Formats: sequence, C-alpha cells, structure tokens
Amino acid sequence: MSNSKALILGILLLVPLLIFIFIGSFGEHHYTLRKYFPQVTATGEVQRDAKGDTLFNQVPAFQLTSQQGQAISQKDLDGHIYVADFFFATCPDICKAMSSQMVRVQEAFQDEEQVKLVSFTVNPEYDTPEVLSEYGDRYGADPAKWYFLTGDRDKIYTLAQKGFYLPVMKVEGQQDFIHSEKFMLVDKDRYVRGIYDGTDKEDVDRLILEIKVLLDEYSKSK
Repeated sequence: MSNSKALILGILLLVPLLIFIFIGSFGEHHYTLRKYFPQVTATGEVQRDAKGDTLFNQVPAFQLTSQQGQAISQKDLDGHIYVADFFFATCPDICKAMSSQMVRVQEAFQDEEQVKLVSFTVNPEYDTPEVLSEYGDRYGADPAKWYFLTGDRDKIYTLAQKGFYLPVMKVEGQQDFIHSEKFMLVDKDRYVRGIYDGTDKEDVDRLILEIKVLLDEYSKSK
C-alpha cells in the first residue's frame, strides 16, 4: 500500500474515533448551559448571595388564558422545561417563520412530557382564545404541549419586558406591533438558559440540542 493510501485510510479510521470521543464527552455532561440575566442593583452592580455566587433573574409568576379558554399559570409549568416566544396571530411575516420553527421543536419533543412550548400574544385584544385556537390548529399545535396565551395587555408586556427582557410595543396608529423574534429556553427553576433566533433554522437546531442537554442535566441530578 502506498504512503498516500495509508494516510487516507488512517484519516478515515480516525474520524469515527473522534466522533465517538465527542459523543462520549457530551454524555459525560461536558457541555453545560449558563444562566442569563444577573440581578443588578440600581447602580448596575451585580447582586450576589452570602456565598458570593451571582443571583440570576427568574421569570416571574403569571396567569393567563390558553387557546382552550383555560387558566394557565406558572404552576402549570412547574417541573417542566419550556420554550417561550411572543407573537400575534395577524402578524404578516416574522411570526409565521417563528411558528414554523416552533413546530419543529414540538415534533422533536412530542413524546417528552417535561418539555412545553408557550407562545404569548402581544395583541390580546384581538387574539382571543378562539383566534388562538384557530391559529394553533393551522400549525398542528398540541394544546396539551403548546400553549397560546392571551390576557391583560399590561401583564403580558410587563412579563416580556421585565421577565424575559424582550422589547414589545404597539405601533401607534397602525395594526402592527414591535416584538422580538427570540425563543427563550426556561428551566424548571424559571431561569432563562438559552436565547435563540426563532426565524433561523440553525439556531433552532441549537435550541433542540440544548433542550436535550438540559434534560440530560436533570437526569444526572436525580
């Protein structure tokens, strides 16, 4: 065998080994997710506990109404990982892309009871439970897994701005709203553990991977 052929064969044999090492390192939980949004004082200083560890913001408790007309609160998400986004049913472009990508997340975790999806409307006056139910049906949303939530506008906007640190506002004089395209990954303790572009397939691929990482983290902590 020539030296060049031996080199090629050696590389081909090495590739599976490197893949095995990578998968093995993932299984040993070398890939961890950080928390976002440290709590800060009025002067911008990061707050810490008595041990000196950084204190992080938790998504505040909420209670809104689902597409099925049921009251859904943070308690319904206790013990679950969830992906959150903000949208409105008559959005002409970006929301369609976001919802299509959320469908991919639902499909990836259809049989995983620990994972939920939560879409908050930024146009609650129009987006009644009936409107949201019809919208969810268009995307094949499982109402037991994917909640579309409506309710008091001020509560939703406060949740977006102060809970998830996302921009949201109505464009005065128009039937349009400014809102983020981000998907937010929230853990079982209500900490944001990932932020993703909900219109970008590759970034949503990363979200799907990192949900698996978070599930693996919880399975190892039992």
